[in-house]
Amino acid sequence: MTPQLHQLYIEYIKARKIKIPEDQFNYLAKLYPALLVCMSDGKLDQEEWDGIVMATRGLSAEFVKSPNDNRDLIAMSFRTEIRYLLDNVDKWNKKFLNALHASIKGNKIDQEFIMETMYLFANITDGISDEEEEAIRKLAHRLEIDHS
Repeated sequence: MTPQLHQLYIEYIKARKIKIPEDQFNYLAKLYPALLVCMSDGKLDQEEWDGIVMATRGLSAEFVKSPNDNRDLIAMSFRTEIRYLLDNVDKWNKKFLNALHASIKGNKIDQEFIMETMYLFANITDGISDEEEEAIRKLAHRLEIDHS
């Protein structure tokens, strides 16, 4: 985790008064642009939320490290933080994008992951809208990801 992302992690858990492992926060940060794409038309449709729920179910399996880890609780934690971030874009948008920009600079794998998740989340509903395509373009530019 880069210093910028670690600083954001500290600020976030203090503001939220929660405990979330750093690796889960790191993943949440990489999903953040895809969440913004979902909101590019100004609202989160039920279909988009259902897609996020499905993604968190699969994602939670990645973070089960012992028999004591509860996959459903991990998924619920992701959904809670995603909902919070979607409801508080004004507060966190610049901070997440700045930290993420620094974190993925020169990291093609993370850049590809971010592009893929933006397109995946945009495609949850019937294809990618013009608003979503424009949001992806702007976010890729903002994060300095080559998406040509």
